[in-house]
Amino acid sequence: MTRLIVDPLTRVEGHGRIELLLKDGRLDDVKVRLLDAPRLFEALVVGRRYDEVPDLVCRICAICSAVHKLTSLQALENAMAITVPPLAATIRELLLLGGHIQSHALHLFCLILPDLRGTPDIVELLRHNDPLAKAGLDLKAFGNRIQKVAGGRLIHPVNPVFGGVAYRPGKSDIETLAVDLLRWQRDWPDLADGFLQFGNYPDACPAIGNAIAAGSGGAFTLTGDRLWLEKDGAVPVADYARLLGERARLDSHAMDAAGDSGPFLTGALARARLVAGRGLPVDLPLAGLGIHGNNIAQVREVDWALQRVGHLLEILLDDDYTAPLQTAPAQIGGGIGTAVTEAPRGLLVHHYVVDEWGTVVSADVVTPTSINQRVMATQIMADLADEQNHAHLMAGAERIVRAYDPCISCAVHLVPVAASYGSSMAKP
Repeated sequence: MTRLIVDPLTRVEGHGRIELLLKDGRLDDVKVRLLDAPRLFEALVVGRRYDEVPDLVCRICAICSAVHKLTSLQALENAMAITVPPLAATIRELLLLGGHIQSHALHLFCLILPDLRGTPDIVELLRHNDPLAKAGLDLKAFGNRIQKVAGGRLIHPVNPVFGGVAYRPGKSDIETLAVDLLRWQRDWPDLADGFLQFGNYPDACPAIGNAIAAGSGGAFTLTGDRLWLEKDGAVPVADYARLLGERARLDSHAMDAAGDSGPFLTGALARARLVAGRGLPVDLPLAGLGIHGNNIAQVREVDWALQRVGHLLEILLDDDYTAPLQTAPAQIGGGIGTAVTEAPRGLLVHHYVVDEWGTVVSADVVTPTSINQRVMATQIMADLADEQNHAHLMAGAERIVRAYDPCISCAVHLVPVAASYGSSMAKP
């Protein structure tokens, strides 16, 4: 028996490792371990007032802070039957899309582009003045600017508040974004072409997993009141826990989505497959790319996001500055609230139980990378079953995991239970 270890995983967000077990020279078992230190956010928010929670949970990850805060707010607002005003919803969506653009730009240009160029990192590309690498960093900066305008600051936004938003972005800031957006809408097709050359990607088996994503009927959105599954149709959001069946693993610091409908696949590729399956317009040729099609799906989503941002900016420029920004609760009361959002990396769930005094008594956060954890190892086995060269095995396995765009920091929330070595690891 031979064990190959990829440690640490490079060009991913967070700390993890891959273990490849070979028997008689052939791949026999794979483990993908997510090893960031447990973050314990679900336990930290128990006992806190409902309006403190969004500012705490957005600290789960700096890259994903906006989507965590927005999903947390929506879940708590759902618990108290609060509907935010339309203008506030527009500003929040602008913030969400800014995060989507900057995160996809980070993954595509900083983490994937070096694979396409055959270099170890983007630093090497910048040293040689690679125009695509430079343009990618500029696009990431544009997404960051959108987040700053809509959210008040780049990381851990302050503008989204319970019931809506605290203020309107300045008109001059919106006008500047609108002008710059036109340039990105014009230039993106040429930039995208660098990722659309299928010869850049290794041969792969079809992407494994029951695709799952949040959404609503009739249009592609990043939010919604249903969970859409490739094999199971639409499921109410409230059924997420039963559907996903999260349980602890002894070999990872992240929960494992072990529901009977799995293994699940979430992320841009899953969204693309579901859009096609629902009969919505989609232009996404993915045949033969396997999980590497997730990169192509992200490219297409950037185009969609740039168009959608333009629509939102038009709404904000037409605002007469009299529309309300917040909805206040008639009184603070208890409730159970769940919200789902499509983060750049896939399905994000926030769930809270609030008592009659407005105190959180239970919290649950499910993140995309924990959902994908199981299928990552399965995909490595499928794609590399016939590979016997050790160096190619290790490089191929790392590239497969990288294609999922994992955010390991978001995934690790469990608490160790110190009863015995064989005891489970449980969420608080």
